[in-house]
Amino acid sequence: MEEIRQLLQAVLNIDFIRAVISNPRGKEGIIRVKVRPLEKKGKLLFQFESFTEKQAFHRNLEKEEAQEQFLAYAEQFRQMQIETVEEEYTVLISKKGKVTVRKKRRKEKAQAADLAHNRRKHYILEEGRAVPFLKDLGVMTEDGKIVRTKTDKFRQINRFLEFVEDILPGLDRGRELTILDFG
Repeated sequence: MEEIRQLLQAVLNIDFIRAVISNPRGKEGIIRVKVRPLEKKGKLLFQFESFTEKQAFHRNLEKEEAQEQFLAYAEQFRQMQIETVEEEYTVLISKKGKVTVRKKRRKEKAQAADLAHNRRKHYILEEGRAVPFLKDLGVMTEDGKIVRTKTDKFRQINRFLEFVEDILPGLDRGRELTILDFG
């Protein structure tokens, strides 16, 4: 596990983007872990989001604690994917504990991770900007705030618009567009 400790010492810094720990050795308990950096009160922390079949648990840890948590998970899981701004690592751990680290240098530097603790969702129709048809549906107020009981409908409409936005570049601009919504 010394190879993993050295790797973590090198990558757990401001250039760390994310990690996914997967392929558990046991059938019960945690099935996957996602790790991302965040800044809270001026400190760089690492948020561990561990998933069971039905729940997700979050822990924010400083670098030393995060290293120990990674090493603890290395005993419970067979694989880790770690991404930094400049490199991607795949860590494989055999049944006997043999560690293989594969390093791949990125052709271009990746964008640094968003360190905000509470990340804001980017919607096509933004909250705070009044949209007439959403006001007519009762989803939005006159001043552009989402009606609390209609948040799910607001998200659904935005998700539908994401689908439309994804296919727009491939459509013939010379033809009339017809969209049919079942449901």
